[in-house]
Amino acid sequence: MKGLVPWLFLGLAVAARFAAFSVEPFGPQRLDLETGVTTLPQGGILTDNENGLRLKGSYIEYKEGSFVRARKVELLSQKETFLAESLEHDIPRQEARLTGLTLSNPDFKNLRAKQALALFAEEVVLLKGGVQAESPRLQAEALVADLKAREALVLGSFLYQEGKATLKGQGASARLYLRFLGGKVQASTKLPPQAARLEAYAKRLP
Repeated sequence: MKGLVPWLFLGLAVAARFAAFSVEPFGPQRLDLETGVTTLPQGGILTDNENGLRLKGSYIEYKEGSFVRARKVELLSQKETFLAESLEHDIPRQEARLTGLTLSNPDFKNLRAKQALALFAEEVVLLKGGVQAESPRLQAEALVADLKAREALVLGSFLYQEGKATLKGQGASARLYLRFLGGKVQASTKLPPQAARLEAYAKRLP
């Protein structure tokens, strides 16, 4: 049967369940029988029933239990909204690499970065390249945010503004620790002991 394209056209389908997530396509689904990869060329919505994640993309391809790749992505968790140009989710490792990310949650408003790595099991996000946020007002080279502990570590040169106060850091060794409590931000260039744990994640920055 060589030479025949091994695609199964599933057409316009009602939401179908595959492993731990359900699928709602916006157009045809194409299943490659040789690779096991399903493509949604017109995009769709994937809902991860196990981890409470909902992904909407203009183009999606995935392999059951292996990966999800998507473009023009909106990814919703219980408290966070991730908007990205592209996403590649490693399902077994519960990790996602994103480009052109904008993240919003109760602590950050429009936190942007060129590249990011989301560690869903640990609720940690690593951001690198053109990092900036509307709230708190921040510009930086890189940032590690622990979404569960509500703390973050800024790495490299940064500019942080709060009211009339401004904190600046220059060079690769510059650090700024942020702690979110009661709707307020505590910012300090004097690092507490727990900052070492966030620093360790920086080695995994994309």
